[in-house]
Amino acid sequence: LSRIREPTIIHILSSNRTTASTSDIESIETIDDSSEISSHSFRQQTKQIQKMRFFNSLITIMTMAVCHLVILAAMVAAEDTSNLVDLTHYHVTTDVQSRLLKTTIDMTFRRRDDNTTTTNTTAQLCGPVIHTMTLQLPRLARVQSLEMDLSNDCTLDSQVQGLEQAKDTFENMASEGKSAAILTAWDMSNYKLQIVIPPPPANSTAMEQEPTKVKLTYTELLVQKNHQVSFQLPVNPGMAVSDSLEVDFTVQDENAGILELNLKDAAEDTGNFRRKLSNHQLAFDVTLANPKRAIAHFQESNLTEDSSLPRLVRGFFRPAPLPEAGVLTIPLLEEETKEEVCLTHVFNPSDFLATAGSLPKNMVFVIDISGSMSGDRLENAKVAFASMVSLLQDNTDAFAVQTFSSLGTETLWGPAVANPSTKQEATSFVQSLHTTGSTNLHDAYLDGIKHAKSMASDIDSSSAAVPILVVLSDGEASEGITNRAAIAKNVREANTEGQVKIFSLAFGSSADVDLLTGIALQNGGKVLQIFEGFDDTVQQMEDFYQQELEQIVLSDIGISFFLSEDDGSVGVASANAATADASSLLPLSMLDATTSRFPVLADGSELVIRGKVSRSDLPTDSSFLQASISALSAVGNQDWLHQYDLPLPDLDNGSSSAINANPPLIVNDCEQAFAHARIEELLDYRNAARALGDDLTTSTSSTSTFEEQARKMAIDAQLVWPGLTALVTVENPACQQLLPQAEQESEGNDSPVCYSGESGSGGYGGDFVDGFASGGPSSRGYSNYGDSSSLQMNLWWSMAGLLSVTFFVLLC
Repeated sequence: LSRIREPTIIHILSSNRTTASTSDIESIETIDDSSEISSHSFRQQTKQIQKMRFFNSLITIMTMAVCHLVILAAMVAAEDTSNLVDLTHYHVTTDVQSRLLKTTIDMTFRRRDDNTTTTNTTAQLCGPVIHTMTLQLPRLARVQSLEMDLSNDCTLDSQVQGLEQAKDTFENMASEGKSAAILTAWDMSNYKLQIVIPPPPANSTAMEQEPTKVKLTYTELLVQKNHQVSFQLPVNPGMAVSDSLEVDFTVQDENAGILELNLKDAAEDTGNFRRKLSNHQLAFDVTLANPKRAIAHFQESNLTEDSSLPRLVRGFFRPAPLPEAGVLTIPLLEEETKEEVCLTHVFNPSDFLATAGSLPKNMVFVIDISGSMSGDRLENAKVAFASMVSLLQDNTDAFAVQTFSSLGTETLWGPAVANPSTKQEATSFVQSLHTTGSTNLHDAYLDGIKHAKSMASDIDSSSAAVPILVVLSDGEASEGITNRAAIAKNVREANTEGQVKIFSLAFGSSADVDLLTGIALQNGGKVLQIFEGFDDTVQQMEDFYQQELEQIVLSDIGISFFLSEDDGSVGVASANAATADASSLLPLSMLDATTSRFPVLADGSELVIRGKVSRSDLPTDSSFLQASISALSAVGNQDWLHQYDLPLPDLDNGSSSAINANPPLIVNDCEQAFAHARIEELLDYRNAARALGDDLTTSTSSTSTFEEQARKMAIDAQLVWPGLTALVTVENPACQQLLPQAEQESEGNDSPVCYSGESGSGGYGGDFVDGFASGGPSSRGYSNYGDSSSLQMNLWWSMAGLLSVTFFVLLC
């Protein structure tokens, strides 16, 4: 380097490359040691570098100035009207029946008296107010109705529409100054509610105006895990409640009964949002009304916006065991005109499983140690692994630890039979891991399958052990074979007949969840996406393991249904008609259904199948169905054949001809529950199809129609689903309470017409749907009428902002 002249060095460095090219090196080598580069040439190159630096700086300054101007424009456009609307009442009512939770949220909004506001603009006096708030609901909740009660029995009902259609409907109503509301889902938990609150009638104040009431109803499909059914309640709306906040919860289980309802002070628990309760005493009054019904109540007055009350509160109830034969229901009598009726089958042979015990497991933990896992991700994986391995059954389960990055197997610990010594040794091994290299997902999966299959012979473990692969990764394939369809195909071929159950934990948004979902669907497993930033990453992984894998009581489960025929014989019908040969389809036709095959059943969980049955295929002179369940248990292969009484109607007179041993579900709830479960399955296939394309092996549907099927089902079931549908109020002509211009003038009212329904003089101030204030509520007033003081204020803000930007540019 000492032989290279300075201008040449400058030339190489200014090329903005980390390494010199071949031509650069050749040009350097041709420099004669004795030759002198002229000062003129040196100055020319120096000027070029200075020009480059100047223009780079200028572009940077201009970009930052534009950003400041955009922010300033938003400040000018958004008049400070955040205190226009009060939430006076917030009442949550939750009812749980047959694993379907139904919640209504009643909210009462009132415009504040104009005298209490700091700026008395025409928008506040006359224009309708657009109020926006964010509601946090349980992740699996699906909103199905939205009602807006204005006054004098004036109610706007809602309709689930496709997302874009719903936006257009809301904007059209709002642009005409009409009352309206729209609910859209940002993700699986956060919803944006926007409501147009009309102005007060002429010659009246906001306090004299009737309040605007909004009722939101959602349903959630609950599942039993670890012998309990968990749920969440939205106790805090995210804004102040000036009068009262109430929460009422009721759970009823006619089939099994209720053993426990737990809504204790969550300050005793761990986790981010639960720790917030350490400064807030959340006391529910919990009562077991009878063996099959429990209730809880909470109330608070004058909730402040900075209250420590959490947005969501967790709870659980513990149902009594199901009948050994489970429960099968077909609610036929609620809507006799419907050709399609829904079927629900819930099964958990608790008595048998209590004596049979759990199956041994051969587990391979595959941990990603590529560079992107550095920091909290790898540290959280280490903590979660320590918890998971501590739950392995001593002297029964076997396990190994495989790390991967650029290679499918960077290091391998084990295999070994679980005992206190091997658990500690494996934990120390994982604690010593550090990140390096890229992400070779292809070889990691194939090596993991090989290790899981060979474990039985390597350590002479039980032949009945269930081979399980648990993969922890945060990235996309960047090393080795990276084509996603090829990866999934090779994994499927290596894992013949789905022998190894593959479960994947995906860290953050960078993980290739679509590919992991496709692999799980094709190999009998599940995917859990780990949501980061909530201080409960470890808890999410621990919960998943405890609920799905801690104690496996059955594996390779298949369920089929039998229908009694006129001659007393039994015909077989598949639980999923799409997977059966045409020759096997007998009188019972499952028009559509959730999956009927399950890789494993964890202790304390339930098997649930939901589907649609054609009424015309049901018999008229028999009153029972049968179900066949086959599975591998700790005592070998097991088969169950159960008969269920059904409320089959007499089709001649519409009356029930049989005694129902199992109370039917309400038909609407049954259909909602089916839609919940089926849409989730369809979207899993859609996500997998994005990665695997035509290579996705499924008998459910063609890959191009998964999303359309899900959208149609969501609209038919009236469910709001992120990215698919939205809920918007529809116009009710009776709600256009007009005050004609002539009537106002005759009453001596010289003020402009604030709201005239069809004439639309309420004004429209912008794109309501996309105007979202994240993190809290906001309100805006809109009007066609200006205000001199407001205009002056905006001009002053503009001048101050421009001066600030000018000073910033000069300073740079």
